[in-house]
Amino acid sequence: SAYGIMAGRIANRVAEMAENMTFVERPQVQPQAPAAEPHMINGKKQPRKLEIRLQNSAPDDVSFSAPFLDNTLAKMLSLQQRMLKTGADLAKSQDVSEDVKKEHFAQSAELSKIIALICSEKARQGA
Repeated sequence: SAYGIMAGRIANRVAEMAENMTFVERPQVQPQAPAAEPHMINGKKQPRKLEIRLQNSAPDDVSFSAPFLDNTLAKMLSLQQRMLKTGADLAKSQDVSEDVKKEHFAQSAELSKIIALICSEKARQGA
């Protein structure tokens, strides 16, 4: 199915990113009642927890915290904006070969697919 393909792609991307990270399984804690005010550290709000949760150790059972998805999506959108500007500059340039231009736009298209996958994961989790 299309969702299975997208989930596989996300899992592959996460695996690539996680090669240099170490994951530690933590026991699940019952959620506490939300505090009236966020905890303050040196006058600043405590940062949101970014995490990837590995559930049943099956390849499909990976979930992401909403802050992780938000942060990743923001970074990907920023990167896409920079790539679009660079692509426009490359398209105007006469000194750049067509192969380089095509490769740049192919990479930009792949980034768009990754952004779509992140958005679909956010929608799936109701984040």
